[in-house]
Amino acid sequence: MADTPDIESFSRFREMNVKNLLYYQVELTVLGDELANMELEDWRKRGMSQVGQFAKYADSLVDSKTDLSNTKDHRQWDLVLQMRERLKEYNSALLQHVQISALPAPDYCNVENLRIWLMRPDCGNQCIGGMGSEAWGNLYKPQEARKSLPQRTLLLLRSIFWPRKTPPNKLDLVSARPHQKVDGLTRWVAYEWIPFYQAWLNDRMKAKSEDPEKKTQGKQNDNGQSSGIAVYSERTMLKFTSSVATVVACILPTLAIGVLATAHGTMHALLYIGGFTALFAIGLMFLTNAETTRVEVFTATAAFSAVLVVFVQNQTH
Repeated sequence: MADTPDIESFSRFREMNVKNLLYYQVELTVLGDELANMELEDWRKRGMSQVGQFAKYADSLVDSKTDLSNTKDHRQWDLVLQMRERLKEYNSALLQHVQISALPAPDYCNVENLRIWLMRPDCGNQCIGGMGSEAWGNLYKPQEARKSLPQRTLLLLRSIFWPRKTPPNKLDLVSARPHQKVDGLTRWVAYEWIPFYQAWLNDRMKAKSEDPEKKTQGKQNDNGQSSGIAVYSERTMLKFTSSVATVVACILPTLAIGVLATAHGTMHALLYIGGFTALFAIGLMFLTNAETTRVEVFTATAAFSAVLVVFVQNQTH
């Protein structure tokens, strides 16, 4: 994890945190009821003892620890101090729970790759065991059989139109690194293309390692051991997808105008405008990040279609 921060993830212990807050809640409720009963009991002594003035004079209650020698006379203030300490602990635990709950869940692919790395004999080789070792999944679960290259290619092409659903996070893990919101193309490159490319590269390296004339060694770390982890730069992926988005943004309006210039009749022009407008909207959804609002998508699509309509009108006149 220290060498590859992207795969670091830790247990959230949500159930224990919730139980801890509930225990504090019960304890504070008991202290509150006890304090209310004690206040009523002291109030009834208002004509016989100084403790009866606590409800009216708060300074007498605060100074009762030092002014009154009898320990029974300042038990109400002792209970207030005890409740204050529990409240401090409860508020601290509550704020910590809120902060931990706001941490993002780790990427499923990174968690699965870490589990596989711990299992593989040439990598982690079951280097951890005992309690807590299955925080990232069952280390003894057999790895799925590798699909053939045609099957992987078919799944890759299918993922362009029907992205695979990410399995739910049942491991109760959090990631200490904030996730960057990326567009659909970058997500497809990271989750579909790179695993496909890495699997193909592994097959080639395995074929070379089995060939005695072309035997190669994997990348090694400082200890002389093979790391078994392939790292791809997120900045490089974002640079590539940004370049693709820029090229598409430049080509699509020009292509639409070029096709409309060859349109014969209003019906053909309307069909072309509808088709290119739909293609533009799909491109916005696929090439922009998740922060793009629906209003922005509608506004940009309306502006694009308006440009095409104006071009058709000018061409007709």
